[in-house]
Amino acid sequence: MEVDIILEPDLSPAQVAELAAKAESYGVRALWSSNYFAHWDCFLSLVPAIQATSRLLLGPLAVSPFEMHPLKIANSLLSLNELCGGRAVIAMGAGEGNIDTMRIQRPEKIVRAVREGLEIVRGAGRGALAQGYKGEDFGVMLPCAYGWLKAPTPPMVYGTAYRGQMMRMEARVADGVFIGCTPPEVMAAAMAEVAEGAAKREPGMAPLRTNTFWAWHLKKDRAEGYRESRRELPWRAIKLQKELIMQCLSEDEAQLVRDNYDKFVAAWFDRSGDVKGLPEDIPNRLCERFTSTGGLEDLDREIERFRLFGRAGLTEVALRLHDQPMEALEIIGEQVLPKLR
Repeated sequence: MEVDIILEPDLSPAQVAELAAKAESYGVRALWSSNYFAHWDCFLSLVPAIQATSRLLLGPLAVSPFEMHPLKIANSLLSLNELCGGRAVIAMGAGEGNIDTMRIQRPEKIVRAVREGLEIVRGAGRGALAQGYKGEDFGVMLPCAYGWLKAPTPPMVYGTAYRGQMMRMEARVADGVFIGCTPPEVMAAAMAEVAEGAAKREPGMAPLRTNTFWAWHLKKDRAEGYRESRRELPWRAIKLQKELIMQCLSEDEAQLVRDNYDKFVAAWFDRSGDVKGLPEDIPNRLCERFTSTGGLEDLDREIERFRLFGRAGLTEVALRLHDQPMEALEIIGEQVLPKLR
């Protein structure tokens, strides 16, 4: 199993390039830029990283066809792919924060619309838009032949999913599926959905890639690792959905979390990681279940978790870095990757 990294959206292009060069030296497979609503552009911020690397895959995660027409997503992605000689990737999904911030209304049939977006973006680099594209939610009304493409390979297009219907669709039409924040102990059910969709792939498509978003909060200072992880909890486990957090909490504890979800959000906004009104043990157990959290003494536990991901069928895992990303990358590159090879 291979390892990717996902970066914070507020890193400058120069910082992204520095991290990309270091990631490539460690043998990281891909570097993903985060697509947020008021930060560096997720495509443009990767250009210096392209110039600083020669093998690393590079691309944005995640872009929604509801915030940007799929044809324009394709243009940006193909431009990136030309600049890096065929190393571009992208992850596309229904979108959350960006869509809500811009008050964009989602279509009635979200899975269908995301499918059409994936087909347009993936097809653009493979000659499939030469006669345009006619969908129910998205269309390309003029021929788009893309005769200027010279890169040796088209970009890989992933879909992002939390639910079975979306996973099945993406496994059928995309190059890869990004399974959202799912612990390895319950990955089997998700992979069964993926396998059902993958069985219906068109002949000639490359073998499906499977990845997961997984937060990394292992630090030299163990207490700081837990603080950072608690701070990010409101966005884990599909925003702490009750049926998911009951994997590690009692029903009463899970209800307490739901009743105090606003306290988790407050701990993110004030950057404290202090979830007011709850025993610290409860958010700490969530951290341990849904993220890699702790200190260097916890590395063996997390390496075994990644092996479980691999045995579940993932081809890679994408580790989301937060504060002090270079320190985190050095721990991953020097103490995790060698043990996964």
